[in-house]
Amino acid sequence: MRAGVKVVQFRHKGEFRRVHFEQCLMLARRIHELGGRFLVNDRADIAKLCEADGVHLGQEDLPPEKARQFLGEGMVIGYSTHNLEQAQAACGLPVDYIAVGPIFPTSTKENPDPVVGLELITKIRSLTTKPLVAIGGITMENSRAVLEAGADAVAVIRDLLTAHDIEAHAREMLTALKQQ
Repeated sequence: MRAGVKVVQFRHKGEFRRVHFEQCLMLARRIHELGGRFLVNDRADIAKLCEADGVHLGQEDLPPEKARQFLGEGMVIGYSTHNLEQAQAACGLPVDYIAVGPIFPTSTKENPDPVVGLELITKIRSLTTKPLVAIGGITMENSRAVLEAGADAVAVIRDLLTAHDIEAHAREMLTALKQQ
C-alpha cells in the first residue's frame, strides 16, 4: 500500500485451514487501515467472513451468480477467463471485473492455461466496458504493452515477489505505468 498498490489478493491453492483464515483476517484489517482493497481468491465464504472487499473467482469456482447472491451487491467479484468464449460469457455475468490470461507464460500455477497473448485483451476490450485485469506473466518490462492492448489493470505476482525490494519495485512499476 505504501508503494501505491491499491488491491491485494490472498491466493492460496491448497487446503484452506484456520491459519489461512487468520491470515485473511489480519490482511483485511491491515490493508483496510492502509486504505487498500483486499480480495480473497476462490473463496466467497472466507471473503465475507473476514470482511474482505471481494472475491476473485476462477472457472472452476463458485459460479459468479451464486457468489453475488451470497455476497450481495456491495462486494467486488472478479472472474478469470482464458479464451474469447469465456470472456464473452463473463460480459453478461454479475462480475465487477474480468481477468484475462495468462497473457504471457507463467510459473505461479501448477497447470496453467494456454498463453492467450495481448490480442485477446484487445478483442475482449471491444466487447465490454467492464474493467479488464491482465493476469499471467506480467512484469515491469511487459506491463505497458498490456495496458496499451486495452487492459485497465495488471495483476503481478512473480515479478514483485522475486524483487530484492518489493516495495521499491512496486513503486517503480506503478510510476512507469502512470506515465503511459
